[in-house]
Amino acid sequence: MKNIVFFHFLLISLVFFVACEDSVLPDLPDMDESVDVDAFEIGDEETEDDSDQTPADDSDEADVPDTDPAELPDTEQPKPEIAASHLLVATVGGYDVPMSGHVYYAKDEYLAGLKEIPVVGGMGSEDGADLNVAAFETGFAVLGRDKSSSIYFFTQEFGFEQEIKIKPDTYINMQDMAYNPFRDEFIVSALNSDTYDSHQKYADSIFVLKKGPGPAVSEFKISDNESASPAKMKIIGKKLFIALQNLNDKTVSSDKGEIAVVDLENYSVERVELPAKNPTGKIEYNAKADKKHIYFVATGNWQKRDGALLQMDIETYEVKKVLSESEEENNILDGDFVDISLADSGEFFIIFSNNSSKWENNLLYYIPKEGKVYKIDSGLNAFAANPIDYSSVTGKIYYFVDKKSDTYLKALDSETFDETEMLLEYGPAALRVKYDYK
Repeated sequence: MKNIVFFHFLLISLVFFVACEDSVLPDLPDMDESVDVDAFEIGDEETEDDSDQTPADDSDEADVPDTDPAELPDTEQPKPEIAASHLLVATVGGYDVPMSGHVYYAKDEYLAGLKEIPVVGGMGSEDGADLNVAAFETGFAVLGRDKSSSIYFFTQEFGFEQEIKIKPDTYINMQDMAYNPFRDEFIVSALNSDTYDSHQKYADSIFVLKKGPGPAVSEFKISDNESASPAKMKIIGKKLFIALQNLNDKTVSSDKGEIAVVDLENYSVERVELPAKNPTGKIEYNAKADKKHIYFVATGNWQKRDGALLQMDIETYEVKKVLSESEEENNILDGDFVDISLADSGEFFIIFSNNSSKWENNLLYYIPKEGKVYKIDSGLNAFAANPIDYSSVTGKIYYFVDKKSDTYLKALDSETFDETEMLLEYGPAALRVKYDYK
């Protein structure tokens, strides 16, 4: 895995590039930079290939009750109208550089106004720094990942609020956080429950944090499997969807892939086994493109060509493959899925690691209804905690690109394919679009 190279340049002014002359699509690559796949209708409930569809497992082992879909938690909770959107960017001085975490914000996604939010002492731990960013309606937070158990909370006005340690003096490798409005508390996922050494123990629980003058932290189990490995999460209505990587503590590979579905009112849990292992990317839900399904990637085991882009029905929990990795040499899908963003138009932007070609990380553009996948950018940094995100307000895709020893924050217009770049002072950790609601 490519090491992040860190450096100490000042932020520079924006540089604009025009990616295409066409008002809708870019100058798409030659045929050797694209691939034909089966056409797929976003939101279509029909399943053409039953082998790629996995219904909810109702066996006793999977702990899934026989529940009438009509009794499932309501997912049709209307969200307030978006009032504004902002970009959050976390960086680190190095995984082994103590307390070297930084966080920046671009109000209204105005990149030229990118500003750092000062945190006295920095963010991370005395052994290093690795961060992710979680956004919620009343603010946002920076999560300490490897070598940390600290969460740094920030206000909606981009001010630092407080640091809370989930498990003091313990490294738990936090992955994601979501706010539960039904119980006024935060849910935190972590790959490890009691150690930062990933070869020793993985987590079968998630953490619940109740903020206040004296923060309270508790745990609850979401799996009978001690290696459940909770990763990325997404709240839809009264349900919390949690990707379970199921990492093997001996080989650091994935034994299987699952999604846990948690009722946010009573914390009851259902689990659904996936047709691909190791769900690693964020769970995408874009109601403008498809209000019935979530989408996410399962990387599978690295370099095994067993990963896939998956679709899951948020009511029936049926799962099917949308795209699969390829074993065909020189195919642009010959590699590993890393993460995705789903645009309002129903088209996917995919970070894909083509590890057969000098470990190049590419940005793929997938048009489901046309059955086409194009490579539209290369040199991406694929190993940030949240390496890509999409804004429904501006229609821009944000991601990191490495150029020799430098890393850039890149903004790509999903309709015109115009590009904007900004040089970063430190190495990329995560980025996130945060919305304010009316």
